Amino acid sequence: MQPLGINALDCPNEVTTGVGGTSPTHFAVIEIDLGAGVIISVYAGFTDGLDAIGLGLLGQTGFFERFNITFKHSQNIFQIEVP
Repeated sequence: MQPLGINALDCPNEVTTGVGGTSPTHFAVIEIDLGAGVIISVYAGFTDGLDAIGLGLLGQTGFFERFNITFKHSQNIFQIEVP
């Protein structure tokens, strides 16, 4: 969160459960720039729980419901179709 200029101590938090088990999660409203002039605001959760495996995934609420997303895992790419 620090690289984004977000102070975890200023954010609401709760314990969440996911693939990696349970972990403290801090929430903040952030803007995501998708390029081509498309900027969206989402309520995002941040956790150290995924640091060990070096990846994370945006939650469905506020993101996946707005766009058509295609993953090509074998090619390590994804595509976001903006309506």
